[in-house]
Amino acid sequence: MGKYSLITIAGFILSFSLTRGNMNRTSSDIATTFFTHYEVASARTSANSSAYMTLAMLEEDLAWRTGYSGVSIGAGQSWTSLTDSGTDTTLRVDQVRISSRGVSGTISDTVVVLATVPFMPGSVRGAITANSVVTTLGNLSVDARDHDLAGTLIAGNGTLGISTTQTVNQGGASDIGGTSGGTDYPPVKPANPLILEENAAYTFPTTPDEVLDYPAGFLKTMAQSGKNGGQYVTDPGTLTFPLSGVTYVELADGGLWQSIDFQNSSGVLVVHNTMTNAAIKNLNNGTFTGLIIADDIEKIHSTIIGAIVSMTTSPSGNCIGNGTGDVLYSNAAIQQATSVSAGGDGGVTVISWLE
Repeated sequence: MGKYSLITIAGFILSFSLTRGNMNRTSSDIATTFFTHYEVASARTSANSSAYMTLAMLEEDLAWRTGYSGVSIGAGQSWTSLTDSGTDTTLRVDQVRISSRGVSGTISDTVVVLATVPFMPGSVRGAITANSVVTTLGNLSVDARDHDLAGTLIAGNGTLGISTTQTVNQGGASDIGGTSGGTDYPPVKPANPLILEENAAYTFPTTPDEVLDYPAGFLKTMAQSGKNGGQYVTDPGTLTFPLSGVTYVELADGGLWQSIDFQNSSGVLVVHNTMTNAAIKNLNNGTFTGLIIADDIEKIHSTIIGAIVSMTTSPSGNCIGNGTGDVLYSNAAIQQATSVSAGGDGGVTVISWLE
C-alpha cells in the first residue's frame, strides 16, 4: 500500500472519529433538551393540576383553606396554598387566591388563580334580619330551618327565624320556626324563644353593601353593569321580569314600590336610598330566590327562598307580612346570590389564571 493510500485512510479515520464525536455530542444535547422540556412540561402540569384540584375541593367545601403539600402528579409534585380576605386585605370577602407550585427534577413552575367563592354574609342572622320592631300578621310563615333552592327542607342546618335590634310581635295566625343548636323547630305560634333574637346588640349595617361586606357602591355598580341580568333603575316600572343578578332599585326620598309579581326571580334585590326610607310593599305573587335587602319592607304575600334584611328603624306599615306569604331560609339560595352578586355563575368562579 502506498503512502498516499495510508494518508487517505488515516484522514478517513480521523474524519470519522471527529464526526462520531460530534454526533455523540449532538445526541447528548438533544437528550438534555428533551429532558429539560419534559421537566418544564411536568412542572407546569403539576401546578395546573393542583390548582384544578383546589377549585374542585372549594366547590365541595367553601370554607376549605388547607391546600396541598407534596402531592405527586405524574412525574412532578405540587404544593398549593390559599388566601382570602381574612389573611389578605387586598381581597374582597368573596375572593380566594390560589398559589400552586409544581416541581419536576430541577424545574419549578407556579400558577396563580383568583376566584370568587359563594359565602354566607355575617350580617344575615335569620330568615328575617331587621333594625326595627318586626310584626307578623295573617298567615305569614317564617321558616328558618334550612331549605334547598326548590324550598325542600334540609334538616338541622338552619338559623334564627327573626333577629332584630328591637322586638318581635307575632300576631294573627302567623307562625315562626327555625334552628338552634342543630335542633329544628317547626313554625308555630307562639314561636320557640330559642329561634328569636330580640334587642340584639350587634352593629347593624348602614348600607346594602355593608350587609355583604362589599366596598361602598359595589352592588350598584354590578347592577349597572348588567352582569348576570342585573338591572339598575330609579323607576321600578321599567324593570324586566324575572329578575336575576343584582337588581338595584334606587327610589326618591320616601319612595314606594308596590304590587310586585316576582314570577320566578333570583339573585340580590336591593331597594334603597341614602335616607334609608325606600319602601317595597305588597310582594303579591311569584317566588324570589336569593337575598332581599330593603330599607323598608311591608306585607309579604309571595314566597321568598333565602333571606330578608330590613334596614329601617321606623317601618312605614303595620307588619312585614300577612296573607299567605312564606319566608323560607336557604343557605344555598344565599350562597348562590353572593356568587352572582360578584359576577360569578352561582358557584366557585375563576376570575383570572396566571401562569
